[in-house]
Amino acid sequence: MENKILNFNKFLCYFDLIRLNQPTGFFLLLWPTYWALWLSNRGLPNFYVLFIFTTGIFLMRSAGCIVNDYVDRKFDAYVSRTKKRPLIKGSISIREAKIIFFY
Repeated sequence: MENKILNFNKFLCYFDLIRLNQPTGFFLLLWPTYWALWLSNRGLPNFYVLFIFTTGIFLMRSAGCIVNDYVDRKFDAYVSRTKKRPLIKGSISIREAKIIFFY
């Protein structure tokens, strides 16, 4: 039972690393992309195209969040807004963050 709790806590740390708890950045990338797809198709685009672009937006934002945390890890420890991020707290190792980034 305790092992499942530890796995769930690790999952939540990954969730925080890619900032799924703050979806604003995702929507800031999503809506202009959808707008461009609708304009270029002169109507509703194909579902497959929407799926590919939505997946790409999600992966791009997640990768950007990981890179930001990795690059700023020494600086973020001194900023009150960012010092509780999982890479700074040590709940996720740098190696794990790189694996998630390349995955």
